[in-house]
Amino acid sequence: MVASSGNVNLALLPIGQAGAFFDVVMRPGDTRRFELAIANNGTDKLAVRTYAADVYTIINGGFGGRLRGEPGTGMTDWMTYPTDVMQLSAGETVRRSLVVSVPLGAGPGEYISSILLENDRPLQGGGAVGLDQIVRQAIAVVVTVPGRRAPELEIGRANHKVVAGTSTVAIAVSNPGNVRLKPIAAVTIVDSAGTQVSRATVAMDTFYAHTATFVEVPLDALLASGRYVFQLSLDDESEGLQVDGSAAFVVEARAATATTGDELPFLAKVFQPGANGQAPIAAWVAGLLVGLTVVLVLVFIRRRRAAQRQ
Repeated sequence: MVASSGNVNLALLPIGQAGAFFDVVMRPGDTRRFELAIANNGTDKLAVRTYAADVYTIINGGFGGRLRGEPGTGMTDWMTYPTDVMQLSAGETVRRSLVVSVPLGAGPGEYISSILLENDRPLQGGGAVGLDQIVRQAIAVVVTVPGRRAPELEIGRANHKVVAGTSTVAIAVSNPGNVRLKPIAAVTIVDSAGTQVSRATVAMDTFYAHTATFVEVPLDALLASGRYVFQLSLDDESEGLQVDGSAAFVVEARAATATTGDELPFLAKVFQPGANGQAPIAAWVAGLLVGLTVVLVLVFIRRRRAAQRQ
C-alpha cells in the first residue's frame, strides 16, 4: 500500500505475494518467514515507525488497524515483528522480515493481523485550523488454518444518537465464526405502534472473523421522541447464512435542528409525522380544534349580547 499527504509519501508492500497483502494457508505448529518492503517515496528524509497491530472491523464493515501502543491479541501474538523507528532518506527502500508461528492448538478458520507503517512524528498542518497528521497504511496478514468453515453472525443492542441535527441509529453485530463475511444488511425502524418509519439496505464491507462492529444508518430527519425497534436481517449469500434480529432503543425529547445532511454518504428516509420539517398530524388537529372552539365562543357571546339588548 502507498500513502501520501504533504511531505509524507510512504509505501508498504509485500514481497513474493500475488496480491496486496499476505494471504497464506498454515497448519498448527507451522512457522514461516515473510518479507516486506518499506519505502520513502517523498523528497525529504523522514523518521518512520513500523509495528504489528490487531485488525478490527470498522462501522458497516471494512479494515481497521489498531493504533501504536495498543496491546496485541489473537493472531498478533503469533507474529514476530518488533516495533521499529528508522530514518529513511528520500527514495530509500528497506526490507523487513516477519515471522508467523501458528500455535499447536489453533482451530480451523481464518485469522488476521496487520503490519502498520506511519510517519513517526505528526505532520504539521497549515491554514486557519492546523491539524497535525499521522499518515498510516497497513498490510493485512491473513492465515487460514485448514478445517471446517463455520460462518456465524450475532445481533446485539441498538442505540440512537443525533448527528448534525438528524438521527443516526445503530445496532451492534458480531462475527464469532471462523471466516470473514460480506453480508447485506436490511434495516427497518418501527415505532411503538408497530408503524414503519424508515428502512434501508447496507452492503457491508468485509466483516472479519472474531470481531464486532455496528450496522449504522444515518436518517434524513430527527426522529420524534419515543420508543422504537431496530429490525435487522443479515444475509451473506455466498456463505448461505442469514440471521434476523431486533433490538429496542429510545429517542429522548429534544429540540430539532435543521440540517441538509450533505456530508453523510446516504440518508435513509423517515416516514413519520414531524420529520423533514412537517408539522405532526396530531398537533395540526389540536390546533384546528382550538381555533374552532375560539370561534364558537365568540359567536355565543355576540348572540347573548344581542338578546340582552332586545
